[in-house]
Amino acid sequence: MEQFFVSPIVFAVFSLLALPFHSPPPAMLTRYLWLLALFLIGAMPAYAVDADTKAFVAKHPVVKIGVMADNEPYSMVRNGGVEGFSIDVLEELAQRTGLRFDYKVGSWPEVYAAFQRGDIDAIDEMSWSQERTAFTLFTEPYHHRRSVIMHDGNRPLPTIDRLEDLQPFRVGLVKDIFYKNSFTRRGIAVTEYDGLPNLIRALAFGWVDAIVGPEVTLAYLARNAGINHLVVASRVAMDGFELEDFRIGVRKELPQLHRILAAGLASIPRERLVKLLEVWQDFGGKTVATPTGFRLTAQQSNYLRRIGPVRVGIMRDYAPFSFVDGGKPQGLSVDVLARIQDLTGLSVVPVVDRWSVLLEMLQRGDIDVLANISRTPERQSLARFTDAYHVIPNVVFTRDPNFRINDLDDLSGLRIALSAGIFYEATLRQRFGDSIKAFASQEALFHALAAGDVDVVLASLHNGNHWVRTLHLNGIRIAGELQLPGYPGEDLRFGVRPALDPLADIMNKALAALSPTERRSIENRWLGATTFAQAPTSIQFSDTEKAWLAKRGKLVLCLDPDWMPLEGLDTYGRHVGIAADYLAAMTRSLAIPLEPLRTRTWQESTEAAQSRRCDMYSMAMQTPLRRMYMNFTTPYYTTPNVLIARIEAPFVEGLDEFADKRVGIVRGYAFAELLRARHPRLNLIEVTNEREGLHLLQRRELDGYIGSLTTINYSLRELGYADIKVIGRVPGDWALSLGTRNDEPELLSIAQKMVDSLTDADRRAIDQRWHSVRLEQKLDLTLVWQWGGAAALLLVMLFVWNRKLGSLNRQLEQANRQLAQLTLTDSLTDIGNRKFFDQEYARDFRLCQRQGLGLAVAMIDIDHFKQVNDQYGHAAGDECLRALARCLQEHLRRETDRCARMGGEEFVAFMPMDERADLLDRFEALRLAVEALVVESEETAIRFTISIGLAMGSPTHFDTSAEWLKRADDALYAAKKAGRNRVEVFASTASAEEQAK
Repeated sequence: MEQFFVSPIVFAVFSLLALPFHSPPPAMLTRYLWLLALFLIGAMPAYAVDADTKAFVAKHPVVKIGVMADNEPYSMVRNGGVEGFSIDVLEELAQRTGLRFDYKVGSWPEVYAAFQRGDIDAIDEMSWSQERTAFTLFTEPYHHRRSVIMHDGNRPLPTIDRLEDLQPFRVGLVKDIFYKNSFTRRGIAVTEYDGLPNLIRALAFGWVDAIVGPEVTLAYLARNAGINHLVVASRVAMDGFELEDFRIGVRKELPQLHRILAAGLASIPRERLVKLLEVWQDFGGKTVATPTGFRLTAQQSNYLRRIGPVRVGIMRDYAPFSFVDGGKPQGLSVDVLARIQDLTGLSVVPVVDRWSVLLEMLQRGDIDVLANISRTPERQSLARFTDAYHVIPNVVFTRDPNFRINDLDDLSGLRIALSAGIFYEATLRQRFGDSIKAFASQEALFHALAAGDVDVVLASLHNGNHWVRTLHLNGIRIAGELQLPGYPGEDLRFGVRPALDPLADIMNKALAALSPTERRSIENRWLGATTFAQAPTSIQFSDTEKAWLAKRGKLVLCLDPDWMPLEGLDTYGRHVGIAADYLAAMTRSLAIPLEPLRTRTWQESTEAAQSRRCDMYSMAMQTPLRRMYMNFTTPYYTTPNVLIARIEAPFVEGLDEFADKRVGIVRGYAFAELLRARHPRLNLIEVTNEREGLHLLQRRELDGYIGSLTTINYSLRELGYADIKVIGRVPGDWALSLGTRNDEPELLSIAQKMVDSLTDADRRAIDQRWHSVRLEQKLDLTLVWQWGGAAALLLVMLFVWNRKLGSLNRQLEQANRQLAQLTLTDSLTDIGNRKFFDQEYARDFRLCQRQGLGLAVAMIDIDHFKQVNDQYGHAAGDECLRALARCLQEHLRRETDRCARMGGEEFVAFMPMDERADLLDRFEALRLAVEALVVESEETAIRFTISIGLAMGSPTHFDTSAEWLKRADDALYAAKKAGRNRVEVFASTASAEEQAK
């Protein structure tokens, strides 16, 4: 469809000429203003085709443009054509201009030479330079490609603030890259690789400590290779080479084409370009929208009901894809299976065992599905396969520092270990015969390599790295990728026994419905920089570290003497608390003692660390100031950071709402330094310790206090303060590490090994010890014996005590009931709070879903509530909220009616529904009742109205509770948009099944 464009200036002139000369001045002014608005709108970067452009396009409809074939994800040859971010931009440009692009694909030297010869009209992804302006007209840049430093999240670099910080590390660069000299002249050890894919592999395999390259491309290649633990370490300046501009270059003799392309590019909204880039950077070019309308056919639903629960085999030692922790199967494959269950309603019975056992069970029909299986021609008769839900690179692990594998011939003469039954076992046995040694468990593979019983282990990248970390195997490295003909990697699929063939189609349909966002979320959870369940092992210190420890004789600890339960000093000067328990677990293999330094405050401890009177922080957070005198390990304990206030204080969304109020924080705490930088308007009042801060808050000398949730809960119980509550979450948790003096570099590696030695069992045991809160009434029988001195008196006291204990138990039971009620009640309005809503709404939704009942969900919001607060004050606003809550309780009185305050002025109501018309009448009556309310506040009568968004219908098993809540929220938005003070019903309340009829 053609677009026509009239110049805004021409349009304005002709319109002015068309004005009658006798028009009255007001009318003239109105017309002038209207014309000015049209002119400004026309001058915006919206693009339409003018006459000259139409003539040019008619004469030159096709533009020959050069694009690179190997510049992923910007432009590449894939699926028989050319695609990528830059190609999407060009296609968008073609739609806006009417031009068609004939893509001339090649390497950069090829397309650049063709452009210089005049064989093509334009060239994409071209950076401006002075010498190129002699023969090129450039558009404005539509993208800036930034080069970054990337590291392995499992082997993180310290903070990199400038290029010089990379001097101790091995850095990988693409061969002959133009910014190489920026690194070499700073004395940085550089290793060069042919192409960005090899750069990614070098970092993943541990051949280098960091790589440098274009951020979008590196992230794209890492994600495509299934290597999610490679992340950006720094975006430092690189002598001006860190930004590369992407423009379209046009031959100088084609100025009209340049004008059309430049105007068309300028008309593409910035948000559209960002969205196109996100699609390629994060999702490999697939749409980021969540697939909608997933539903099984009636035949498929009946089939699932008929077969009942299916037995799914899950490997127990295949972390991070599947493993057992706390008695439950976990991992990427388990999460994908859970999403299939959510979508289809499939009922699953997990069967957890080793791979070889599960494979035999599938062959015998003892299990119905195998969760981690790769497709091979030999297995086609064994199972029906779904599409791959993840592909993992397979690599070669070795102890030989000089061994590299380039092809399979390099494995000749070596003792090769692999998992029994792995999909490539038969291929390799045919080639290497008795050199192949198969092991029943993944753990046994790496024990054999560490013991020297085999020369190499073949395993998937993530799983192998997991066992190397878990078993603390020093000296094991990756020799390269295992390239097998016909197998790009280990493809993970669900294998369904042939007798259940329709189930494979159902599972495949659900896999196809998983959006790229969902897949990315699952991958990031399990394939990011993380570790999994570990087995206890002793720390292997190097000879240098052992000598350093022997020379020191002891390590002096700096700690917070009053930060329980995290840590403290008892009356005997002993280190106690969570940190003390962690250190006890960390020092199993430490031959020298840890001696706590006695201080009275945390401030004294930090001063002692600065003056080198202690060697180590037992539990501290890294800050720029502390890095001047301490090094830090990776965090070993994390606790939320919260803002607390008195019970009457409203909840806050962010710290900016607390600007200029008095907020306490312990002197010297890390967050004091960070908060001053991020929230300069916050009036931070330093206190000596947490108890002082809570005392001042309780006496209203502070408006709020910031600290860790763990210690605040402990202190409030100890002090018995019941009139203080958490009112907000402070961005950034306490990530607590061991800190070591930075003038002793050996100590950092020792401390890091101590942290790495912690096992999941250690963490669970410490967590249970400190977070199992019991309410006890204690009786010291020793003192009773000493004071009583007689058995009779003891019996009397025991009798009295038993009576008292019975009474206390009854009181405790009632208090617990009241406490449970309080935790579900909004303190301001006395109706349900967000926790109540989360608990009850999910339960009611499932009930209606199972029994086919009608359900109504209503979002209720006070109109212009900010104006009420601004005009009458927050106290009056709170009174309005209480009045609305009372009105809700009066109109929603049925036993099954539920209402809750979601936060601020937003409320929600939900209930099973019988008649649609009756429910609409009830909510209309509620709206009218609120409209008639008069709230008296300081001799001022306040009136307000509400808007209600209503979602009604019968949820099916295709629906989710979140979708229904969003429907109500959309209806509320429609009510606001339509003028407020009204009830709006979601436009499509029919269930998925009803809509399909």
